[in-house]
Amino acid sequence: MALVQRPLRGSRISTFYPVKNLPSLSSLDSAFQLQEYISLLIRLDVHDVDAIVSIPGRAGKQKEKESNKEGESADDTKEKSVNVDEACWKYEQLRRLAQDLSHPLITMLQQVCTRTTCPEMKAGEWLYLCVAHGNDGAMEQCCAIDYILHTLDSATALLNSPRAFPSRLQIPPASHRHFTSLARRLGRIFAHAYFHHREEFEQAEAESSLYARFLALTEKFDLVPADFLVIPPRAVASSSEERRGSMVPAVGLDVPPPTLLGASLHVDTTSPSSED
Repeated sequence: MALVQRPLRGSRISTFYPVKNLPSLSSLDSAFQLQEYISLLIRLDVHDVDAIVSIPGRAGKQKEKESNKEGESADDTKEKSVNVDEACWKYEQLRRLAQDLSHPLITMLQQVCTRTTCPEMKAGEWLYLCVAHGNDGAMEQCCAIDYILHTLDSATALLNSPRAFPSRLQIPPASHRHFTSLARRLGRIFAHAYFHHREEFEQAEAESSLYARFLALTEKFDLVPADFLVIPPRAVASSSEERRGSMVPAVGLDVPPPTLLGASLHVDTTSPSSED
């Protein structure tokens, strides 16, 4: 039986938000089941990043075994399960990640990250160039806040492009190459915030665990090479009781900014709009 998640007219927000019980994916009667399911996972527990980024079908295998032990037949279990395409799952995760970057992180950055304080888009000694100001594919220097907004705009435009992603229900193999490029660019926003606006980064992370979700997503699906995750792994600490199942930056940990020593230039030739 399909479960209707739409609020009725006159309903109080306390009656449907936050989500108290997570419905099964198969119970969502919508053309965009994955989008709604991810939204419900985030509303249920925004800090449980492992549950948010894990593909429902694969995560539910253990539950399927448990339900069979409890007396449910295999046919009943199959009717409840939904096979989730990995490419569609990564697409919806990146789409939601770009959406959630706007608030609270970028909203906070706009108060402190200006053309005066951050005339360059940097993370330590790493300098990033922006293609939005270039001509014929050339890249030019851009202040940090403009780079961040341009990156978010270009990521949103690519994710909603009918040419790159003609359908959200089936991602063509030729479009899979965009996932790595999108994740790598969005990761630069976190890197700049961490090394140049640590207080805002930690405040936003305490509220949303967005970088923890990004890190879990990139590690699970190998979206970003370790060399491009300039926030060092030792700056990320396992959460205890307050944020179960997530990885959060260790507050107050003195981490030196990344340097160019030992770094190699990596040119992404898979996307005509990539920048490094």
